[in-house]
Amino acid sequence: MNNNDWYRYFAPRQFATLSSERQQADYAAAQYDLDFVLGQIGLEPNASILEIGCGWGRHSVALAERGFEHVVSIDIAPELLQAAQAFALQRGQTCQFRQQDFIEINDQPFDAIFSLYDRSCCGYPSEAADAQSLQHLANLLQPNGWLIFGINDWPFALPEASQRWAETEQGLELYEVIPNRSAMTCTDRLTMLNAGQRTSYELTRRHYYLPELQRLLGNAGLRLVSAWHRLDQNRAYGDGSNGLFIFAQRANNG
Repeated sequence: MNNNDWYRYFAPRQFATLSSERQQADYAAAQYDLDFVLGQIGLEPNASILEIGCGWGRHSVALAERGFEHVVSIDIAPELLQAAQAFALQRGQTCQFRQQDFIEINDQPFDAIFSLYDRSCCGYPSEAADAQSLQHLANLLQPNGWLIFGINDWPFALPEASQRWAETEQGLELYEVIPNRSAMTCTDRLTMLNAGQRTSYELTRRHYYLPELQRLLGNAGLRLVSAWHRLDQNRAYGDGSNGLFIFAQRANNG
């Protein structure tokens, strides 16, 4: 199984436990995210945006409420897309949601690509896969277009190895965290045991130092403009950060 299988299994499961109060808080947080992102890059409402990993639609709907009408929001989990459609309807907004992997997108170039929290643009188990992903994303951008994405930092976000058992309605579950410091990766593995059947899901992510990421971006024709610990003016990236939000811009080929 690959990383997408992990997401298809876990994302709907996590959303099902999201209370209405937490959903409201997350939507308010999405507004703050967009205040920061749009303030940094100066996008106007007529801009075209690709949103990767839209989940239940909090950023999609927030963009629509700000007058952005040319937004394509994609996710690979159908349950989350159904929730996103329902949330947009509840807020009186029309959004374009698609069940699609971003690597399959071949639309006309976008003014910006957002992948704020799903960590799918970069951080694959191999650097070659990350290089391919970033090149594809660069090709989807207009000259001077923006790529904004989140990624795990190194080494601050690398957890210690751990495992725990849990008894659920589906049977026994073993959840493991497996860091590999030599490969700069971390694997989350869930193994389910039920009626003699064994099913496993894995998510492996590579962690990066910022200079390594800057090199990968440059090879794809993208310029690192800024890096942040959080989408907050007061949380610029620095020692002690446990994650990265990258603001990169495609070169002006004209």
